[in-house]
Amino acid sequence: MTLLSQDLSRERIPVTVPDELAARVRARRRARREAQTRASRVRRVLLAPTASRDADAHGPKNHR
Repeated sequence: MTLLSQDLSRERIPVTVPDELAARVRARRRARREAQTRASRVRRVLLAPTASRDADAHGPKNHR
């Protein structure tokens, strides 16, 4: 499913827009993309299977 915000982020910036505004739009798009990447990485880590507690019990017992 494609969201409206995703479609808008792919639109090109018109040539008539001042350079400063165009730079701000690019910076916001980059920030949004990086935030989405970070969020997906966090979700992946949080949803990843964890090691069972039994694996820790079978580890070396002579560590100091």
